[in-house]
Amino acid sequence: MSITIETAKAHANDPAVTCCRFEEGTVVEPANLEDPAIFPDLVESGLLVLPENTLTIGQILGAKLTKTCDALTALTPENAEGFSAGEEEADDEEVEVVESEIVESNPVAPAATTVSVSSGYLKLHIGEGKDIDLQIPLGVAAAMEL
Repeated sequence: MSITIETAKAHANDPAVTCCRFEEGTVVEPANLEDPAIFPDLVESGLLVLPENTLTIGQILGAKLTKTCDALTALTPENAEGFSAGEEEADDEEVEVVESEIVESNPVAPAATTVSVSSGYLKLHIGEGKDIDLQIPLGVAAAMEL
């Protein structure tokens, strides 16, 4: 699960690992990174390997991927460029600059949402750029306490 800007600030010195597949050229932002709270379980299960040269979240924010990375890929100097080379903690000012760049480059469009109930299904349409449609059987919707 990707992290928020607040989580990135709190975990600036933890390893940076992708949460999903990202293409070469992607500029790393908090939404590209996995939550460090689950790393112990992932390492124990063998799903995640953290090399010694894994960059920290504070180092990688704002850097660019030089290779396409699959989910749960540790970010290292071999697959990123433009990262902070220092071992020092990322300060809030640096994270704030990255945050403002992300907001400016990704304006949020208003979402068109429609909810209807028919034929025993709860139908939810979210038209925010990707035209997402969900149909949930009413028995499941009631169990989910919607």
